[in-house]
Amino acid sequence: MSPLQQEAEWAYQTALGKGLILPEDTAVLFHSWQAHHQYLTHLSEAFAHPQALHAVAIKTQPHRDILKQVVAWGFGLEAASMEEVQLALKAGCPSSRIVFDSPVKTREEIAFCQAQLPGIRFNVNSLEELSRLPVDPNFPVGIRINPMVETGAPSVYHVSHNESKFGVPLAEREAILDAVMQFPVVQLHVHSGSSMARIDSAVEAIASVVALAKEANLRLASAGLSRRIETIDIGGGLLPEVLGNATSKMEAYATALKKQCPDLWDFGLITEFGQWTYFYTGYASSTVEYAVQRGATRLAYVHLGADFLLRDAYVKPRGIQFCPVGDAATRPAVLTDIAGPLCFAGDYLEKGISLPKLEEGDVLLLLNTGSNAYALWSRHCSRTIPKVLGVDFAQKHMTILSPRSNPFL
Repeated sequence: MSPLQQEAEWAYQTALGKGLILPEDTAVLFHSWQAHHQYLTHLSEAFAHPQALHAVAIKTQPHRDILKQVVAWGFGLEAASMEEVQLALKAGCPSSRIVFDSPVKTREEIAFCQAQLPGIRFNVNSLEELSRLPVDPNFPVGIRINPMVETGAPSVYHVSHNESKFGVPLAEREAILDAVMQFPVVQLHVHSGSSMARIDSAVEAIASVVALAKEANLRLASAGLSRRIETIDIGGGLLPEVLGNATSKMEAYATALKKQCPDLWDFGLITEFGQWTYFYTGYASSTVEYAVQRGATRLAYVHLGADFLLRDAYVKPRGIQFCPVGDAATRPAVLTDIAGPLCFAGDYLEKGISLPKLEEGDVLLLLNTGSNAYALWSRHCSRTIPKVLGVDFAQKHMTILSPRSNPFL
């Protein structure tokens, strides 16, 4: 049994015993503070960069209490919209530790940053966006570069192809360098893709951007300008992993960067890891409402589906682990489909898996639901968002982070 499963079983039984799970709580979401702190600490230690701002992607997990804890631990936040900037501010994040990456920033949003958010890390998505900036911005300006590499990411998450909507293609090198000379640019940003399978391509992309920054700095110096590219924002995109005794993907990534582009450590560093940070920090429980036999397959209907795990239903399952609670775990295994509650034919969390034979009233734990789950809650069928509990397994303590609520009513 994994440490997360041990925690999840303890948390569910304890919450039930303390009356934190009520009859109407047919599903409950949990967040592990212990696992969360472990991943953030590991990230910081893997890079060991003296000028690093690790800005965790808000879009991956936007719960305000969780964001507050991220900030309290000394980390920054990456915002992909002005609404996420507001979330970061409400979480107590100083504007200088917020990275603003929206590809559709309005003139009004830019003016708000200038007037209200001194020091916000502001990355433009196109060269055209630079012309909207104030002459003397009150914040560091970066340009997002499309490195035009293949990272092995699924097509829906691939952001580095030739026609990507994200960033300025690296092929437009001269135009980028001209823009650096003309506008007050002091950082470059690259995010090669989400769920990247090929670390070597990501390293290649970052190395190309570091080389671009060095060339830009030579041109700035030659022109007699004091301004320099000071910071490289390498984005995120690493696949989730279970941390153990072996070298982690994150450590391997940082080591490869140190070997292939050591000059990165001469710049300030920003990272924007989201899914890697959160995937193994969340779990959920659901009552099995119905369990019926469909030929050779057991069909279990639960109260979490594509509303909660939208990516798993619409794209492909990401590795959710299903664990029946109590005596149900000891029953003989049968072929099982896990169906969600939505009026949508594709609302299955998994099909054709082997599980102990589920019955009506059983409770199923869903492990590895910390990223892009609560954050992507769907309006489809307008279902209620479950109660969210924060769990400190080390101290054997938990609190209600938010009650069961329906924001659509």
